Amino acid sequence: MAKSQTTTVELDTELAQRVRWEAEGMGITLRQFVTGVLERELTNESPQPPFSLIGAFSSKRGDLSKLASEDVFEPEPFR
Repeated sequence: MAKSQTTTVELDTELAQRVRWEAEGMGITLRQFVTGVLERELTNESPQPPFSLIGAFSSKRGDLSKLASEDVFEPEPFR
């Protein structure tokens, strides 16, 4: 195991709480979470897909994926 060094970082209260919640939600320690974020940032590895809005909105139609994969999608006529 590599040697470790203790570092103090001052965060505003809201950000500190968000960091704790994220770590808890992932089932890892605060140290593991912060280390992972820093390693990804410093190695330019993005945990997010390049199009982060994919799936963020709903068309209210559950059949679009099926129709698109079968190339049978036809838009509804203008009303």
